[in-house]
Amino acid sequence: MKPTCRSIAILASTYVTCTEGFALISSQRHVSASGHQHRRLNHVSSPSPSRLFTITNPSTLTLSMSSNDQENGQEPEIPEALKQRLQSSASGTPITSNTSSYTSNNNTQEGPGIIPSLFISGVLLFFAVSAIGPLLDSISVSSQPPAKTDLSLGDSVITRQDGDNKLKNYESKFDALSMEKIQEKLENLPVFYVGDGRGIMGNENVYFSYSEAESAAKGIGGSSVVKVTTLDQIMYPLILKRGNVKVSSVTPVEIRSAQQQQSADKTYKLVPSAAALNDAKDTSTTLKEGDIPLFIVERLAFAGPDGKPQVPLFLEKIDAITSYARLRESGGNKLPEEPTLRTTSLLDVLDSMERGTRPGVGRLQFYGEVEDVLKADEMMASSR
Repeated sequence: MKPTCRSIAILASTYVTCTEGFALISSQRHVSASGHQHRRLNHVSSPSPSRLFTITNPSTLTLSMSSNDQENGQEPEIPEALKQRLQSSASGTPITSNTSSYTSNNNTQEGPGIIPSLFISGVLLFFAVSAIGPLLDSISVSSQPPAKTDLSLGDSVITRQDGDNKLKNYESKFDALSMEKIQEKLENLPVFYVGDGRGIMGNENVYFSYSEAESAAKGIGGSSVVKVTTLDQIMYPLILKRGNVKVSSVTPVEIRSAQQQQSADKTYKLVPSAAALNDAKDTSTTLKEGDIPLFIVERLAFAGPDGKPQVPLFLEKIDAITSYARLRESGGNKLPEEPTLRTTSLLDVLDSMERGTRPGVGRLQFYGEVEDVLKADEMMASSR
């Protein structure tokens, strides 16, 4: 089985308005025309989700049952943090953000297996009925936070727009992620590299943009060809040079060779897209050599496959803006016309995940650029 990745695709022609707020999406399996099985993530078969979060105002978060649940007599699935608060509220009044507490212990989170698997089969419907929540301020997180500090999911990511003293000394082993959990998040991102046709990488660059990798291959010439893998196969062994990924059937031959022939004088480098670099400059986001900019929309979240909110980190600014625009449209244009964008970088996020320097950092999720994700899926499917 070849490595694959899971991410999102944003196509206007597939968008269906979802006015209910959060839609909790279930995972399914899909058998493609070629007979291969793919796990469908964040996909539903109809635009009528079975369970919904509805946010009524910035300070109140309530749960509602859909008609499907009411007919089946089922109770809506409630995240553990909200369940605890519901149990402590005998009066049944709405749950307010200033009294909420979301305990994060990310080392026990469930997630996909470490073997990469591309779940792109159903992603064209992701934004049609995906769980997009506009008000992160209404969901608080805590995992031994500093005294007298009320934190929200928006605080789970370090951004360049943070104040100098914001959570400056925060570090918690309860928020730190295991290497396995970090690798599970990195396998969401497809990356491209140049193969020389003999099982060796044609250069030391690892691209997030297929078109830029293709241009590099043409420049090298000969039998050079663009190959694809996922970031978990490359980040730690080749970029950070901190241990090898366990070689398996999903590890491309060029990556195996690069791991086996590592030398101190060979430096592999991540190459962000030109558009991402320009957008980073426009937002005054400085980057170290080989670092990757990430874009966040303030107060925007998705509901993950476990029903808990996720904070999306976009490789491209345009995807972040498009997500917000669809959310705003589905909510009757009640949100501000322009989103509040924040920026961070891949290296900053990985450091935060390793050390637990933000509460709820395990709620962060990476999302690749749409066309590149689709191209990666096509390449991986053809090589099976």
